[in-house]
Amino acid sequence: MDVPAFRYQLLNGFAAIAGIITCYIISYAIYNVYLHPLRKYPGPKFWAASRLPWCYYQYKGQLHYRLLQLHIQYGKTVRVAPTELSFAEDDAWKTIYGHRKEEMEKDPIFRLHTPTGAQNILVADRETHTRQRRLLSHAFSESALREQEPILQLYARKLLDQLSFHCTTGPLDMTAWLTFASFDLIGHMSFGENFGCLDKGEHAPFVRAITAMASELTFNQMWKYWGIMSIRQYFTPKGLIGQRVKNIKTAMQTVQRRIDNGSEHRDFLHYILSANDEKGMSPAEINVNAFSLSIAGSESTATALSGAVFLMLTYPSVYQRLIHEVRSAHIGEEEITLASTHKLEYLDAVITETLRLYPPVAITLPRRVPLGGQIFNGQVVPGDMTVGVHHYSTYHHPDNFYRPNDFLPERWLAGTRDALPFSNDNRDCMQPFSFGPRNCLGKNIARAEMRLLLAKLLFKFDWRIESGQEQWMEQQLQGFWQKKPLFCTLKPVER
Repeated sequence: MDVPAFRYQLLNGFAAIAGIITCYIISYAIYNVYLHPLRKYPGPKFWAASRLPWCYYQYKGQLHYRLLQLHIQYGKTVRVAPTELSFAEDDAWKTIYGHRKEEMEKDPIFRLHTPTGAQNILVADRETHTRQRRLLSHAFSESALREQEPILQLYARKLLDQLSFHCTTGPLDMTAWLTFASFDLIGHMSFGENFGCLDKGEHAPFVRAITAMASELTFNQMWKYWGIMSIRQYFTPKGLIGQRVKNIKTAMQTVQRRIDNGSEHRDFLHYILSANDEKGMSPAEINVNAFSLSIAGSESTATALSGAVFLMLTYPSVYQRLIHEVRSAHIGEEEITLASTHKLEYLDAVITETLRLYPPVAITLPRRVPLGGQIFNGQVVPGDMTVGVHHYSTYHHPDNFYRPNDFLPERWLAGTRDALPFSNDNRDCMQPFSFGPRNCLGKNIARAEMRLLLAKLLFKFDWRIESGQEQWMEQQLQGFWQKKPLFCTLKPVER
């Protein structure tokens, strides 16, 4: 065969393969749009045909904004991918995440996986989750919280001392300082070890890598969906690859030091180890749980605190009412305790409204419908479909909350929440710590930490946000918020 004839046949072969692939893609899209079991659910046709639009916005860190737009346009139930429905309503919380005889398992494609493969409480199957939660519940009980107050007070004091020292030099990046405090505190409570962020005024390497780890995980989930994990290094930014494996090793070393050396503090590991009988956790499970709790507990609290500072300073009337409540309830800083701040109704409302407008967990936590199917709003969703409540869309939907984009803590106060204009708010749809048997174990500690730190900061300093930061909350979201610096001028209160 001469060369021109060979080339002609080769080109014909490539054309045939390209034609087959094109026909498959078109047929797949047509099936998804017009024949798929979810075809009757509202949503844009392009999103129903392929997960490409979903992945595009996820890659850009803009998926939360786009899903909110879709929910406002199409309703509280939207088809956002060929096999996925997104919900923005309260009933879906109970149906998807509530107590059920047959649990809706986490979606196997978008399910989180630990770097070592061991199960932690965030990713575990039902049996393992029940066993681990039994052990961890002791560490998050009310009595444990009271025993851990000295640790909270210690790092609150360190934060105030550092801010008092540095505030004389000019505006401070409160995103950074609140992150330092949260990670130091949770590191002590998790491992009995101080990361040293507050002492040095800088991120420890482990802390600095948290955002990169979240982004790496987000990219890995997309590559897993498309079946291209083996070549993910060609699509994932180089700075993200391997961050989770690197940092789990650091956490494992820290856990082992804590076990070998012991601790005088009743940290999380104290409760895990003291109850670790034959039905307890393996060393690998202890490592991944300590690693995950230190990240989840610190990053989410730092995010909420940063958001609260931005919002209260952006709404002067809220700020004035807050400082009046905190300062009139305490004569001295030493009086500010977990018990005293628990009585501050307006501060608690500010925290709740912050969690609505700027939820630390703003994404969907996807679940898989059991094979028998599930009824949603009178319609059967077939088994093996992906469903979930999208936090950000639910909390910002105008059908769920009055003036959903405004910071209005009054909507949570006992004296005003049941009267107009807030009486029609769908408060049940807001579940910032998730819902059901897998809800956040640390929600009481998180709220207590936020109340204590904010109360002490408001008592100690007069605040002013620097100009040019009006759009601070317009951030990318890749697992965690990609937080920007938040510059504030602090001035110690003269008494």
